[in-house]
Amino acid sequence: MNYTLYQMGWILVLYSIIGWCGEVAFAAMKRGVFVNRGFLNGPVCPIYGFGVLIVVLCLEPFKDSLVLLFFGSMILTTLLEFFTGFVLEKFFHDKWWDYSSNPFNIKGYVCLEASIMWGIACCLVMDVVHPLVMKLINLLPYSVGKWLLPAVMLIFAVDGVLTVMEILKMPKRFKTMQELEKAITAVSDSMGENIYESVEWGKERRDAFNEKHPELAEKKNEASRNIQQRRTEISQKNTANKEAAAKKKAELESRLAELKNKSIVQRRITRAYPQLGKGEHYGENFRKLKAHYDGMKNRKKAKKEEN
Repeated sequence: MNYTLYQMGWILVLYSIIGWCGEVAFAAMKRGVFVNRGFLNGPVCPIYGFGVLIVVLCLEPFKDSLVLLFFGSMILTTLLEFFTGFVLEKFFHDKWWDYSSNPFNIKGYVCLEASIMWGIACCLVMDVVHPLVMKLINLLPYSVGKWLLPAVMLIFAVDGVLTVMEILKMPKRFKTMQELEKAITAVSDSMGENIYESVEWGKERRDAFNEKHPELAEKKNEASRNIQQRRTEISQKNTANKEAAAKKKAELESRLAELKNKSIVQRRITRAYPQLGKGEHYGENFRKLKAHYDGMKNRKKAKKEEN
């Protein structure tokens, strides 16, 4: 059949929502928790919408041939998945999914197992789901649908822009996090080093005095008292320095915690795509963020159980 732009728009929207539902259900069964697996914040996975739309437009004339439909769907969806994965990695410098551990994969973007699954899924869609979707589209009054569709598309576009903007902020955010972590480590090290050096300084002075003047007990005692006084002064100074360092460390840790909790979008991305932790440029920071958010979630759960 020939599709109008109106129908193609609704096919894209509805299958994006259906694909999101399937992705979330699969992730929930696999990981035991609800995770918004979409690239966008809303309940949509556009790659599924585009995938089904391409298959419908290209292969509907062959839907009566299961073999052609299956292999055609495999090829089209695999090409789409490879292209999308490649573009996302080049643009964001990280893999959003990785099939590297699966046999017969191509650069981790696609693999034979996933391609077979897409082929089977598309056959089911064409035979079972798509007729129902078209009935649903046709049931919607055109006078309503022609205004509702652009509104939905606009929401998708705004969601996409906001998501991309937040993701593009990640490298700068991660760099700031790394600088804060280094500063916190430096402050902690300096606190330990100052205390250690003051103790060593007093010990060296005492040992040196004993070796050079063993016969001068009174002077030794006087020197010991002077050294003790000096150590007390140094200790007081170190205490003040330690308090200042501790205050500085607390400020840095507060800034780091605030930075980690800053973006809801970035928080969602790190939970939804843990494989980003294997990324090329800032995967380590994804792992740290995910560990931080998981820790927050566990602490809230433990506190709730206590209450």
